[in-house]
Amino acid sequence: MFNSFFPQLWLFYLFILIFLRTFAPNKIKTFMNSKKRYMVIALLALLVVSAMAYNDEAKPWTFWNWKYGSVSRPGIHADLTGMKNVGMGGIWLMPVREAGERLEFQDGVAQLSPEFWKMMDYSFQLADSLDFDMGIHVLPGNPLVLPAESMQKVVWTDTIVKGGKKIEGLQMWQPESYKDGKMQSAGNEGGYYQDIAAFAIRFKGKTGPAWRNATDSAARSEAVPMTDVLPLKMEGGMVMGVMVNGILQNKLPKGSWCLLRMGHTSTGQTHATDGKGMGLEVDRFSPAAVKKLFDSWYAPLLNRPHGDVVSYLYIDPREWGSQNWGCQFAEEFKVRRGYDLIPYLPVMAGVPLESASRYEQVQNDIRLTIEELVKEKFFQTFTRLAEEQYVEVSCEPIPRTDHPDDMFRAVSRAHIYNENPVQAVACTGNCGVQNGTPALLKPLIDRHLALGINRFIFQHDIVRHPEARGFMDYITMCQHYLQQGRPVVDIAVFHPSENPEQKNSYRAPRGYKYDLINKDALLKWNFEYSPKGKLPGNQDYRILVVSQPDSSLSAEIKAKLEELREEGIVIIDKPYQAKNFSKYGIDPDVILPENMDYAHRLVLEATGRKDIYFLINQENKERQITATFRTGTSRIRQIVNLNLPAYGSVFVILSNRDDMQIISPAKLPLP
Repeated sequence: MFNSFFPQLWLFYLFILIFLRTFAPNKIKTFMNSKKRYMVIALLALLVVSAMAYNDEAKPWTFWNWKYGSVSRPGIHADLTGMKNVGMGGIWLMPVREAGERLEFQDGVAQLSPEFWKMMDYSFQLADSLDFDMGIHVLPGNPLVLPAESMQKVVWTDTIVKGGKKIEGLQMWQPESYKDGKMQSAGNEGGYYQDIAAFAIRFKGKTGPAWRNATDSAARSEAVPMTDVLPLKMEGGMVMGVMVNGILQNKLPKGSWCLLRMGHTSTGQTHATDGKGMGLEVDRFSPAAVKKLFDSWYAPLLNRPHGDVVSYLYIDPREWGSQNWGCQFAEEFKVRRGYDLIPYLPVMAGVPLESASRYEQVQNDIRLTIEELVKEKFFQTFTRLAEEQYVEVSCEPIPRTDHPDDMFRAVSRAHIYNENPVQAVACTGNCGVQNGTPALLKPLIDRHLALGINRFIFQHDIVRHPEARGFMDYITMCQHYLQQGRPVVDIAVFHPSENPEQKNSYRAPRGYKYDLINKDALLKWNFEYSPKGKLPGNQDYRILVVSQPDSSLSAEIKAKLEELREEGIVIIDKPYQAKNFSKYGIDPDVILPENMDYAHRLVLEATGRKDIYFLINQENKERQITATFRTGTSRIRQIVNLNLPAYGSVFVILSNRDDMQIISPAKLPLP
C-alpha cells in the first residue's frame, strides 16, 4: 500500500524545498545541512501517509441538522470546516422543524423561503470547495401532495341488525376520514373518503367488535363461512345498488348480522421535521405521485449551482406509519396473488373468514403485496429518478433502526445482497448517549462494528468538537479494515415471512456468526458457481437453520429445502443442543473468552487469502486472553495470546503465507 504513496511523498518534499528556497533562501542551506532534516522529512512523510492511508469511504458521516431555521453563513462555515477537520467523510443535510415553533428562533430562516435557498446554495458551494460529500435527507411528504395522492388506509364502520325483515333507510356512518389537515372520526360527513365495498356478515353470539377483540385462537376457531358473508352492493359500486350514499335498503335472512361499510382515506401522515415543507406523505403505491414529489422538490434542488456536490438522497422510512391501501391496490393484488381481494376485504377489519388457514393466507398475501408495491412503485421509481440526476439513494430499513434486532436484519440483508459499506445511524437520542464522551461511546461503537456495521452516521454534537479527531480516526481505521473483502458467516437462519410477529430467538453457538435470510434469498440459493451454493450477493453459508416447523411452510419453500438437502447443505430444522457444529466438519471460526465478540472479513488477493479479525473486549478491565482461529479449511489455524485494555480492541490479520499481523489501535484520550 505504501508504494503508491512514494511519488506523492517526493512531490511533497520537493514542494517544501521550493517553498523554503523562495521565501527563506537564507535558511535553505542551514535546513539542508541540519542533522534534523531527516527527522523533518520523516514527520512530513508521516503526515502525508496518515492523511492518505484511508480513503473517504472509510470515514464516518454525520447528520447536519438545520433546526428551527437557525442557520446563517457564519454558522454554515463553522459547521462544515469543523466537521471536515475532525475527519468526517460526508454529511447528511436535514432541515428540521420550523423557525416559528420556538420563540427564540422567530427570526430564523423559514424553510423553502428565498433566504433558505441562499443558505442552501452557500452550503453547496462551501462543501464543494472542501471536497466534502453531501447527502440530502428525503422526507416523502410535500404541501403539493393531495389527499388522494397520499398514503391510504382501509377504514370501516359496523352496525348490528336483525334479519328476517326489510331494512329501509338504515344509515351506515361514514368511516374515519381526512379533512382540513387532520383526521375526523366516523360519523362525520365530508372530508376525503372513498367507499370500497360493504358486507353483511352473519354471526352467532359475537359482534364484529367482539371478533376483533377475541383471542387469536378464539378468532380462528370461530371463523365465518363464506356462505355467511353477503356483499352489499353500493351505488356505482363494485356489485349493484342496494346501498345508496351509505343508506341500506335490503332484506336480510333471519339472524343477527354485522354490517360493514369499508372504504379508504388518507393516513394523514406527515413528517414533524418538514417545517414549511410539511405535507402529506406520498402514496407508496403510486409511481405518478412519487414522480410529482420528486420533480417538485428534489430535482430543482439538485439542479441548483454546485448541486452536483450532492451524491446521495437519504430516505428515512421509520416515521412513515403503515399503509394498507393505495393506488390500484385491489387490481395489483388480483394480478399478483391470482384471486380477488374484495370478497375477503372483511379480513382487513379483523373478521376471520372461511377458515383459520384461509384467514392467515389472505393476511399474508396482503402483506406480501404491500411489500412488493413499496419496493417496486416507490423505491424503484425514486431510485430511477435519482439516477437520472446522477445521485444514489440510501435508505433505512422499515420500521426502525434504533433497535438492535432491526440493525442485525439490515446487516444480514447487506451480506445477502453484497452491499458494502453497511451504514447505520450511531448514538441516537434513543440510545441516550448522543452527547456522550468517547469513553462512553467506544464500547457501543465496537459492539456494532462486531455486529457488521462498517460505516457510521453520527447525530448531534459529538462531531463538532475538535477533540473528537482522535476518536474519529479510530473509527476510520476500523471501518477501513472492515470494509475490505466480504464477511465470513457460517450460518443462514431462514425466518419465514408468513408469521412476521414471531420474534427470532435463535442463538448461534459461540464462535459462529449467522445471518437471517428471507424467502427471496432462499429461493435464489444456487449451485452454479460453487458446490456449497451461493446466495444472490455471492455469499456462501455452510449451515441452514429453519426457525419454524415444517407444517407452517409453503409448498414452494419445502421444495427448495429438499433441493438444498439433495445438494448436501446441512439443514437444521429441529432444536440443536450441541455446543458447536464440529460433527458437520465446521469448527468455530474463532474461540474467545466470555464478554468478547468479533468480526471476520475475508479478502481474496492474487497472492492468496487474507483473513481480517476484529476482536473487542466488552469488559471494563484489562484482560489477557487466548484467541484461537481456524483456516478456510476449518483446521485450527493459530493460537494467539493477547493483552487487551479495558474496552480495548485489536485487529489480527492472517494470510495463507503463514504471516500474522496484530494491529492495536493507538490508545485514545478517552475521558
